[in-house]
Amino acid sequence: METTVHSTAPSPLYSSSGKFLGAAIAGLLPIPRLLPPFQRYPSQAIVFDEINRSRSRLRSLATTLAASTTVPSNGSTAQTPDVAGYHPSSNASAINPFGLKALEGGFDVTELPVEIVCEIFEKFIEDDLQPKDPKNDDPAGPLVARSCRSDPTILGQICSRWRAVAIDLPTLWSNIYIYNPKRSQVRLVDIWLGRSANKPLTLAFDYNWSDEACDLKAASNILRSFASHLERWRIIDFHIPLQLLGTLSRIAHIPKTPVLLESCYLGFNTSLRYLYKPHFGPLIDAIWRVIHASPNLHRVKWGSTGLDKVPNHAPFHQLTHVETYLDFSIDAALALLAAVPLIQELSLSTITSPSEIAPESGTQLLLLQHLRILIINSRSTPACSIFSSITCPSLQRLEINHRSLAGEAPQSMSELVHLLQRSNCQLQHLDIRDRYLSDDELALLLPCSALYSLAHLLVSKNQISDQVIQLLMKKSDDGSHQVAPRLEKLVLDFCETTDGLLSKVIYSRWHDTATSSGTLRCAHIWPRNGYGPIDKDFFDTHTLR
Repeated sequence: METTVHSTAPSPLYSSSGKFLGAAIAGLLPIPRLLPPFQRYPSQAIVFDEINRSRSRLRSLATTLAASTTVPSNGSTAQTPDVAGYHPSSNASAINPFGLKALEGGFDVTELPVEIVCEIFEKFIEDDLQPKDPKNDDPAGPLVARSCRSDPTILGQICSRWRAVAIDLPTLWSNIYIYNPKRSQVRLVDIWLGRSANKPLTLAFDYNWSDEACDLKAASNILRSFASHLERWRIIDFHIPLQLLGTLSRIAHIPKTPVLLESCYLGFNTSLRYLYKPHFGPLIDAIWRVIHASPNLHRVKWGSTGLDKVPNHAPFHQLTHVETYLDFSIDAALALLAAVPLIQELSLSTITSPSEIAPESGTQLLLLQHLRILIINSRSTPACSIFSSITCPSLQRLEINHRSLAGEAPQSMSELVHLLQRSNCQLQHLDIRDRYLSDDELALLLPCSALYSLAHLLVSKNQISDQVIQLLMKKSDDGSHQVAPRLEKLVLDFCETTDGLLSKVIYSRWHDTATSSGTLRCAHIWPRNGYGPIDKDFFDTHTLR
């Protein structure tokens, strides 16, 4: 049973990403100025406000147009005005039947200055207000992102002027996400790539891991189209059937380099019909060599079929964000840390074996000057084994997920405490998942001064007892909490405590808007065997939102 307690604040009318770029946008785009600058209109505030309201109208319009767009039974896309090159009537008022009304001030929304139209279009493809899981359906065409349902081709169906602006706005077409590749997407991908002009590309490719859901011929054509623009790749996130390994490996023979590439995840998925074979290894390595040749690559995810260790040709000196799905010994993990001096975020999975080299007294500590986020997954060998060899003065977020069997060596928090103390850092976020972690070890860690500014705390173990809850309630003489006094979010799994303690710890820390006391705004509490009557009454009658 889970109890979730949270509070919410009023949302702003629009996100900071929607700040208006005005004339600067027009100066960057190859679009002729069709109307006077927007500064000349009577009320600039009215125009800005209309952008926000127009987006919701555009979404309603998108739904209407999408419903009227047919997909033939053969899987190809019907020729919409945008795709087929048809130019609809130039009458700007044609948009009004769909519900876009004229602005206050006497001009129609379709006659907005190009700068404002571009701003509306770019906000239209933002991922907010959209269903967050595109896998709920099976789109016939490309998407702009995994979490965005907006279709920029719809903008070309409103009026000829807006169509011209949309086609000449490369940022609308430079993000392409393909899910469950199909024939209807092949030509659209080429159209989007053409309209993206020379803009850097963000490309994602995924499927539901079913051989039947992925049209391999269409997928191969799409990957070839992507590969033909290798020099413009900026971010790629590819989850590819192993059957397409040969297609993607052709990038090793293209006389181009992904000079703009900043971030890469590459995963090959096997199936019962197509299993991994040893001779695939050199092909996968050749692909990674091309990826690693980018002088701008700084974010990578390593670990998939055919990759069982960190590639030795990686550009370690320029990497800032590394996520791995590989097995490490303590020695190998430390060797990786030593090789990436600029590392800011690191996720290690999984520490499976201890050090083979006995540590020498007086060994110099490894200084990770820029490391802000450290996520360590370990199995059998405790994650804390790595802490005695590093110093992390910028560390803000630490996640430890240790999986072990009963009877194996328990994890000690003393090395973590020493790490935090000598690093002189202030953690903001701490997650500890360790089934067999003792309350005594947790009680050793939580009062650490490095946790004074902690805003997020998650503890998941076999049993959280009264000892931990009472420690979280303990106060100093001035009335402040001794442990994590600035805590805003608390997650406790498998609590087995005296009835009433859970409600007390939340009530004692909860933020009171009227008095500005307390800091806790969100709590997830999982009792191991259900609440006692006092706690149950508290959580049933207090909807602290």
